[in-house]
This record gives sequence, structure tokens and C-alpha cells, in this order.
Amino acid sequence: MATPGSPQTPGQGNGQTALSVDDLTKIIADAKTAATDPVAVAMHIFSSLGDNVSVTGSDLQQALTASAVSLQGPLADVVNAIQEVTKSDELISVTNMQEVQIVVSGTQVRLNTAVSFNVAETDGLPTLKNISGVSVHKFFWIGIQAIQLIQNQGQKMVRVVTSMGKGEFPVG
Repeated sequence: MATPGSPQTPGQGNGQTALSVDDLTKIIADAKTAATDPVAVAMHIFSSLGDNVSVTGSDLQQALTASAVSLQGPLADVVNAIQEVTKSDELISVTNMQEVQIVVSGTQVRLNTAVSFNVAETDGLPTLKNISGVSVHKFFWIGIQAIQLIQNQGQKMVRVVTSMGKGEFPVG
């Protein structure tokens, strides 16, 4: 992995280790070997990153391509806009080159140039909480505060908490 003594890159001025394309590719490959469920793979990647790291958007894109991770539709737009991602313990911060607006299941979603959230686990399932910089449009823009994967009568659901309340949606 990259070391703090390697050349200075964005985010590294905070004592963060800059991950390279090779570092990320290995982390993704290890996660894909350890788990097959996309959520489990993502959580394995998160836990394998380390506690104080950064990666540029271009390195992230290259690592995903090298790892045969297909980016299409709205996800491609989101990843292509990333300038830098940092992880400090459980806090993820994403700096986008510009505001990104996508449509997911008929709902307009906006990601500001600065997006952040904490990653936690609740009942063995991932939760994104303290979300900042993400909103959805339903007559007006509504801030997203948390997204949680839950089990409801044996079915996986996504619970979304906003400034206007919460809703649950089936996965798949």
C-alpha cells in the first residue's frame, strides 16, 4: 500500500495515506473473493481501506475498470464526477468536481460538490448516517439524512430518512 512518505497528493496533507490504483484494485479483488453479495463486498472494501486514507477520482475510476466493475447509468455519472474521496475512521467525504443530478427510480437526486456521511453497522446491516450534501426532489429539494439496509419479514428493504420523514423501499 501507499505510505505517508510517498509523493503528496490531495488529502494527504492531513496525514492521510493516498491509495494508488494498485492498492484499490487489490482491495476490490480481495472483497470480491471474500463475498458475493454486493452489500457484503462493499462493506468488506470499506473495512479494508484503513482509517485515514484518500484516493483521487481518476484512480478510483481506473481501479473499478481494472476490477471489471461495471459503471453504467446514474452510477457512472456519480463516479465520473468524483474529484477525491477520503476516509477518516467511519467518516467518508467525497469532493465532486461539480454538483451532480441523476434520476434514480424516477426520483431526481442531487449530490453537492461536498458530500459526507458516516458508515455504521446496525443489526449486521450497513447504515449511512449523518449524510450531508445529498437531496431528492419531491415538489422541492429534501435533504437525505440516513440510508439503512434493513430486514422486514425476511425481505431486504432500504430505509431512507429525510428532513420530511422516512420511507422504506424493497431491494431488487
